[in-house]
Amino acid sequence: MTNSSSGLTSGPTSEKLHEYIASLPAMAYKIELLQNGSFSFAYVSQGCVKLLDIAPLDLLSDPENFLNLIHPEDNASFLETWRQSAKTMHTWEWQGRILLSENRIKWISLKSDPSRSNKGYPRWKGIMQDITANKLNELEFKQTRQQLQDLSSHLHEVKEQERLHIAREVHDEIGSLLTAIKIDLSWLMQQLTGGDERIAEKARTIETLVNRVITSANNLAHSLRPDALDQLGLVAAIEIEAQEFSKRSGISCTLTTSHEDIELSDTHSITLFRILQETLNNILKHAYAKNAQVEVVKGTDHLELIVSDDGVGFSEAARSKPRSFGLRGIHERIAYLGGTVTIVSSAENGTQIAIFIPLEAGNPATRIP
Repeated sequence: MTNSSSGLTSGPTSEKLHEYIASLPAMAYKIELLQNGSFSFAYVSQGCVKLLDIAPLDLLSDPENFLNLIHPEDNASFLETWRQSAKTMHTWEWQGRILLSENRIKWISLKSDPSRSNKGYPRWKGIMQDITANKLNELEFKQTRQQLQDLSSHLHEVKEQERLHIAREVHDEIGSLLTAIKIDLSWLMQQLTGGDERIAEKARTIETLVNRVITSANNLAHSLRPDALDQLGLVAAIEIEAQEFSKRSGISCTLTTSHEDIELSDTHSITLFRILQETLNNILKHAYAKNAQVEVVKGTDHLELIVSDDGVGFSEAARSKPRSFGLRGIHERIAYLGGTVTIVSSAENGTQIAIFIPLEAGNPATRIP
């Protein structure tokens, strides 16, 4: 005896199974591929009423009643995943939206492994369930994460603008005042010829201090915003930074680049340069390295920045420390640009940090063919 509403054969065991399936907060189904390339529902459980607002007989009589529920933006993925599963006989997995009455939207998922019917056609048995709550939480999490990334990027941009402003103030205003003081001091020292040697010595001491302050002001302005980055471009700025790093640290740092000039947006340039600075600083503080290498390679649609050292390296546990904000910050800033960061390191084998950033058609690219 057959249950007309679902296609199940009646009997004590089948009735218990049907009752169990009907109690599930989901819809059990059996879908079969037809000879004409379409499909039909060979069985649906009573759960389709709660899940789809459709009676079992409506799905059994016409599968279009289900297809008509699928959100227009998700219909293609439903059919594509189904056809791919039928072609390869691999697991069919799909998540998408359905449109119910009163403009209600549900997210549903299905997963089932195909088998062959007696006629040799693929068929699927599985469970279709409501994942709306989980999906909304997932979307909310992604939205929150994106908002945090946007905020983080905005804060970095604000910080860079403030650094630029302060660097210009130090260079233009304070630098000019210090230069004027030095000129006046030199004039005073010329007037002290044959005078009190103690006063002359004091003047020379003041001149030495002024020179040190001018050097410190120039170094501060450079650390806040390197002139080379704005005037000469990213590659030149990286080359100068590598040379300065070698002088400062005693660690040999070489640069290899595919182009002498790579033009990028301000956001891309300053992000890569700051990451280079942080990476070199980490090498100086933690790596105990003798050599470091920087590579800048531009492809047709991407840019790679690779920084390597021959230092002591670090373990995965050290990388995963809760307060490893430096590495986490690098990942976040590169992710915002749509790129990826790959870190390869192990104790005593050095470290390599490889940054990959896609260059879209709208982004500035090198002018060199």
